[in-house]
Amino acid sequence: MKRFNDKVIVITGADSSIGRVTALEIAREGGNVVLLGRNSKVLKYIASELPEDHTWINSGNHLAVTGDITNEEHSERLVSHIVEKYNRIDTVININTEIEFSQVLLTELSKTKGSIVNVSLLSDTSASWSIESYKQTQADLEKYNKQLAHELGPQGIRVNGVHAGLTTEDSDDVDNVKLFVDQSALGRLVEMNEISERHFISIQ
Repeated sequence: MKRFNDKVIVITGADSSIGRVTALEIAREGGNVVLLGRNSKVLKYIASELPEDHTWINSGNHLAVTGDITNEEHSERLVSHIVEKYNRIDTVININTEIEFSQVLLTELSKTKGSIVNVSLLSDTSASWSIESYKQTQADLEKYNKQLAHELGPQGIRVNGVHAGLTTEDSDDVDNVKLFVDQSALGRLVEMNEISERHFISIQ
């Protein structure tokens, strides 16, 4: 049995490289993915890459939406649209987007005892950075996730965080890559599929 059969997983920032990889892996594992981002062309391209044997292709049961989830009114309309289509929301994977989760979204996640995974990519944070700022960003994300987990735990919603650092997608950024690799625990760049696998562990 596939890991995400019948699960409905919303990916914000889906028009990013890690958003694409995550969406494809979840689709291969039987999940229903809602792609949310600002670049409609990229979202349509990602949707076209979904596995051909997936039932979405025949049923039209996938969803790609261009919009701003930080806007409360838009967020409520989006959640209403998702629930109308799928009758549930199981997980939100939030990629490098600072958002206030709307109450209507949290209500739906509480119904499924769902989860939120907040993802921070170093390559998307700033053109100029240091190991010190990287560590501070990690600490800030951990603090935010702990606070959010404390607030949402009573509703049955789990919260986890993934701080990816620099990935193989950033290999052209020679100076920053050398600095990061020299001081990172892994001693190398992070592969995209490694990040998506962390998402899966957090979801289950």
